Amino acid sequence: MLEAGSNKPASNQLSWGFAHMKLKIVMTVRMIPKLNLCKAPDKGFTLIELLVVISVIAILMALLLPGLGKAKDQAKSIQCASNLRQFGIMYEMYAQAHGENLPGGWNSGRMWIIDLMPYYKGAGEIRFCPKAKKLLQMVAANAPGVLTAWGIYGNPNFFGGTIPDWAEPNTYGSYGVNGWAHNPPDKGLPEGSPYTYDIAEVDRPKYWRNILNVRHPATVPLMADAMWDGTTPDTGDQPPPNPIPLEGGEAWVFNTSDMAKFCLPRHSGKVNMLFIDKSTRKVGLKELWTLRWHAQWKEKRINWKKYEWIEQYPE
Repeated sequence: MLEAGSNKPASNQLSWGFAHMKLKIVMTVRMIPKLNLCKAPDKGFTLIELLVVISVIAILMALLLPGLGKAKDQAKSIQCASNLRQFGIMYEMYAQAHGENLPGGWNSGRMWIIDLMPYYKGAGEIRFCPKAKKLLQMVAANAPGVLTAWGIYGNPNFFGGTIPDWAEPNTYGSYGVNGWAHNPPDKGLPEGSPYTYDIAEVDRPKYWRNILNVRHPATVPLMADAMWDGTTPDTGDQPPPNPIPLEGGEAWVFNTSDMAKFCLPRHSGKVNMLFIDKSTRKVGLKELWTLRWHAQWKEKRINWKKYEWIEQYPE
């Protein structure tokens, strides 16, 4: 069969067309340079290029690490506040089981850690602020600092292994209780108990004793970050003097007053605190003197110019 206008059969024309197209494809493929995917590039990084990359990485790390450190520090502060909040629940459970009375405290022969132990037994880590786990037995001369913890009672390196009547072996922590938030006996324990005493008559009305006696409980401290297991701050207490520089850190002169044992900038210049109403928050160092530590508290002005180290921290 012939196609119109052609002397060649249609089948021959079709075969010739396919052959011509195949020839073009082959020629085009041959014109493409061959690629050797297994061959390494002829040129690598130069020394200058490597130094530039390393410098960029170093700059990025310098920018990111402070932020990571700040986030880690904030997480520890949040965990600390959570620990205190749980202690607030324990105090509430204790009060409900004892006619709303607060624990007897040191003068009863049992410190707060012992009275509350049934509620947290087996979870001793709750007694540590996550930022303050270095025990005083590991510190020269048992000198406390902002990030130290007191204890362990009974350890020979902690005040010679002494265990007061109101403590038990292996007790430790980095929180302290407001000593006025107790319901102690007015008289000390019988002879042979040197760590208890007769409470002065002028001080007896200062104890809160019963939760129902506390007005405005959100202003009355119950527990807080402390360099000792607790104290009884009073209106005449002065802040600690400037920290003493020591190898590996600083030591606070904590025995200047009872309030001084709470006056430590552990959390961005502030103290984590639990109040009688079970609320927790950060408290500025100067604010410590405005809180109602005992039932007869009268705020006394402090000459803060004498304590320059406190001025660097937020109100």
